[in-house]
This record gives sequence, C-alpha cells and structure tokens, in this order.
Amino acid sequence: MKSLAFLVPVQIKTNDVIHHINSVREALVFLNQWPKSKRGPVYSCAVRGCNAAIAGHMTTDQARQAFVGFARISGILAKFDFSVPSDTKVAEGPPKGGFV
Repeated sequence: MKSLAFLVPVQIKTNDVIHHINSVREALVFLNQWPKSKRGPVYSCAVRGCNAAIAGHMTTDQARQAFVGFARISGILAKFDFSVPSDTKVAEGPPKGGFV
C-alpha cells in the first residue's frame, strides 16, 4: 500500500494545543471533526484533496498543500516556530473532542 505520510507534519493549533498532523488519513480525520457551521469551499477542497490522494488520483504532497491552505485560511495553522511557549500543550494527531 502506498504511504500517505507527510514528509513534514502540519502543525495546527486548536484550544491552545498544537497538533501534529502526520498523514493524509490524519488530515481527513481532523477535517471530518471540523464544525459543519464553519465548512466552506476551502474545507471542501481539502477534503477532496485528501480523498483523491487516498484513491491515488493526487499525490500526498498535493493533499498536504490543500490541508495547509485550509488550516491557514481557517486561522489554525501554527507558526513554523520551533520554540513552543511553556503554556502550550503539544499533542500528536488530530484533536479528540470539539473545537472552540
């Protein structure tokens, strides 16, 4: 099976917690948890990109770029800063539970 892992994880920040999204599948899990009231065209593009990568119609990097675009537009893309403030928690994978 083709690897769907991102070469570089996407860092997103929700509820003051930084999450590392490591693969197309993790991105899709995150997107499926996104509140319906906040979904729009960029969200739909990211979902289609992830599904296309899983189906082999798009590269993993292209799906990652679609997810990064969604995260940036949604205001949840974490800064590419390697220093994490001491009051910020770091978690692997998509968040469990709701969004603020």
